[in-house]
Amino acid sequence: MKDIVCFIDDSPFEHELVKNIIAPVAPDLEFLQAYTFDEIQSLLNGRTPSLFLLDLWGQDKDVKDPYIMPKEEVKKMADALPSLEEIYNNLGSQDFNEYLRRIFTIVDGWRKIFETVCSKIGQNRKYGLRNMILARKHYPDVPVVIYTRKSLIWDAIAVFNARADGIFIKPTGVNDEETRRLTRKFAPQLVMELKRIIFRKKGL
Repeated sequence: MKDIVCFIDDSPFEHELVKNIIAPVAPDLEFLQAYTFDEIQSLLNGRTPSLFLLDLWGQDKDVKDPYIMPKEEVKKMADALPSLEEIYNNLGSQDFNEYLRRIFTIVDGWRKIFETVCSKIGQNRKYGLRNMILARKHYPDVPVVIYTRKSLIWDAIAVFNARADGIFIKPTGVNDEETRRLTRKFAPQLVMELKRIIFRKKGL
């Protein structure tokens, strides 16, 4: 009997990647795919899965009237970040820590912009964490792995505190075709890691 991997994600594109690229790499695994935990339970029909593979970010239904921020508002936030001229101004050739600190101000600034944009459209980690809580409640002995593309340090902390059995980053290209190519490249490694987690949980 095949081990069952339950994949829950709110994106049709991600479901396409799993169905057409990842699942074929693992013919000895049965992938069940759904958009909600209720759907996955219906597909299981009383069977017990071997692993949950969960997307982390999704639409928060509690956010009323989500909207895309106007470009001018985002540009105003981006323009407030340090320029490269400011980064390199009066920087000594051996000021490595200062250099990294200055560069990080730009990285951290864009992180805050990203989080602000996400809050306006109602995208956050509640989707995946809720599915994880339900998986733990109904299948306490089944490992839960997070599979995400929008990875921030606070996400990692939240997933760690929720005691996930693993977290993997979805390969990301500049467009859909490049993302498909990268997913195809890394699919064998992902499947190997998922099997390792399944076997470890079984004590094999």
